Amino acid sequence: MIIGVCRIVLSIPESFSLKDKRRIKKSIVEKVRNKFNVSIAEIEAQDILNELILGISCISTDSNYIYKTFSDVIKLVEREKDSIIVDYEISIL
Repeated sequence: MIIGVCRIVLSIPESFSLKDKRRIKKSIVEKVRNKFNVSIAEIEAQDILNELILGISCISTDSNYIYKTFSDVIKLVEREKDSIIVDYEISIL
């Protein structure tokens, strides 16, 4: 069993309230959950209006599958018009 963890840091320039941030987060999380078999949640910076940090995990027997899944998740998040990916990191445990 191989466990993959991905951390994505997003900037949300048009977020002026926590309500705006929650709307954008909910949209991203729902799209990722519906398309991929991964767990995803906001893991840090809950109080910062224009920053969103997401944690994503995936379990498989093949590390290449995990990398491909995370790559596809990152591409999906990049296409979101309300957010910009500032940084991401992938770890295989």
